[in-house]
Amino acid sequence: MKHSARRARDLATAKLVVLAGSGGVGKTTTSAALALAYAIDGQRVLVLTIDPARRLLQALGLQTEHASGEAVTPNVAHEVLPRLAHLLPATQHGLGLGQGGTLHAMMLDPTTGAIAMVERLLPNPAMRDQVLNNRIYRAFLPTLQASPDYMALELICELAQSGAYDVLVLDTPPMHNALDFLRAGHTLASFINDRVLKWFAKVPLPGKKATGLAGLLGTGGSMAMSVLGRLFGADTIPDVAEFFVSFQEVLPRLRDRALATDALLRAESTHFVIVTAPGETSLREAKHLHHTLHSHGIGATGFVVNRVLRLPAELRSPVNAPQVAEVLANSGIAVDRAQALAGHLQLAADRLRHLDIADQEHLRSLRELAGHGGLCVSVPQREGDIHNVAQLAVLGRTVLDGARGEVVF
Repeated sequence: MKHSARRARDLATAKLVVLAGSGGVGKTTTSAALALAYAIDGQRVLVLTIDPARRLLQALGLQTEHASGEAVTPNVAHEVLPRLAHLLPATQHGLGLGQGGTLHAMMLDPTTGAIAMVERLLPNPAMRDQVLNNRIYRAFLPTLQASPDYMALELICELAQSGAYDVLVLDTPPMHNALDFLRAGHTLASFINDRVLKWFAKVPLPGKKATGLAGLLGTGGSMAMSVLGRLFGADTIPDVAEFFVSFQEVLPRLRDRALATDALLRAESTHFVIVTAPGETSLREAKHLHHTLHSHGIGATGFVVNRVLRLPAELRSPVNAPQVAEVLANSGIAVDRAQALAGHLQLAADRLRHLDIADQEHLRSLRELAGHGGLCVSVPQREGDIHNVAQLAVLGRTVLDGARGEVVF
């Protein structure tokens, strides 16, 4: 399958940025940081999370806005800036909120998203209520809640078409779920094919000849309804018939939206960034995700590698244990104790040096995979997690500057 990798330098002008990767590599934090960086550059930004951990709003500091314990409303864009703009490190790092820059955060809830989807696809209030109150549709809601991929895609497409934002940043679930997300639009569009649409087109609309159950049990429908009756129970067949009649108008629109979202994921202005960290497991999963994107015809922009060890120059040379022991002994430490301490120091330094070498090897491997013009930004290991807006701003600037080639690590 043909694919076209995105160039790192075009990340600054992206319309949709999808961050993917395995769990625990800093993907949510990187999503928040990158979204903040776009806002600092003066763009209108919305960052959306379908991560089950739901930590994105906390990373952006929104929990302070609801200190009373009030829950953050899902599927609603919550403004982050300019409420937190005064916390940006404007003087130290040359940052600060750009002219016109805004940042909103949204947390996806599939159940309310499924209801909102029907409301968008069915402008007719009577038909909309008929679907939402239908027993069969309501039975489907737990399934939609367990599989948020369709809801996320539908919402992303709606947001992209609204024109309310310059950039959408999507924080996906851990990698195995992210792969389901990639397939969701294509899978749904394939399921709602021409044959399905033709079958539904035979279902009589309310008020027309052979409506409801009688029409469905007519030529070509009795077999399908017999099967559905065994699945749902005979007493639910009228609800099934009503459900099919109601969804007669929804399905074509749902398929069109699925095709539109699939096209959006493949657009030149959409960038997939794989977030990873040093270590054999993370490296293997990052490479697998990179391959999977390409197998779906989507060229990944590249990698953000968090928690990379960077040793100071003085620790990159082997420790001279006898010399260290002598220095310690001369300072008044007993010779045996000084030699033991020097040996421990040598061992710790050797381990750090080996980790440093391994991290650099991993970076070289990912740079090679990203290719010429691809993204491979390394973010140094730091003490503690990023927990404030100023630190998020610095991380976001590191990623964008690295994409432009303005910083080299």
